[in-house]
Amino acid sequence: MAIAPDDQVLEIGCGRGTAVFLVAELLTSGQIVAIDRSATMARLAAQRNEIHISSGRAEIRRAELESVDFPPGHFTKIFAVNVSLFWLGAATPQMDRLRRLLAPQGRLYVFGERPTAVNVSATERLLATHGFATSTTIAPHGQGRVLSCVTGTLTR
Repeated sequence: MAIAPDDQVLEIGCGRGTAVFLVAELLTSGQIVAIDRSATMARLAAQRNEIHISSGRAEIRRAELESVDFPPGHFTKIFAVNVSLFWLGAATPQMDRLRRLLAPQGRLYVFGERPTAVNVSATERLLATHGFATSTTIAPHGQGRVLSCVTGTLTR
């Protein structure tokens, strides 16, 4: 994702907060906001990232995407790892919310650890339908596994 020190990043579905920690380590004046609809996962992510929360580089919220309220164009990067929302066909309001939150020239990254051609194609179609130009990378991810990343850039 080429995280810059001043990036404003949103993670959708942060789970235990592993990616939050890795991203926050790269930030100086930027911040990562991570959301998860599970109170348990948000609590575990907050525990793992205590040091980054206290420094102001990370914020963890128990929230649904639909309730995330930031100014338009606030985030330079938005990402999700293994979030079915994208290959099951997110509702238009959710995609509209992502478009609103993403800064001009910002990027949306949708990662999948066990990608299938169906999941990757569905994600590409979803993003393209909602005004994103897409590119896809599929790379080895240790022990014979594969990781996919569909990157969306707004075409406004």
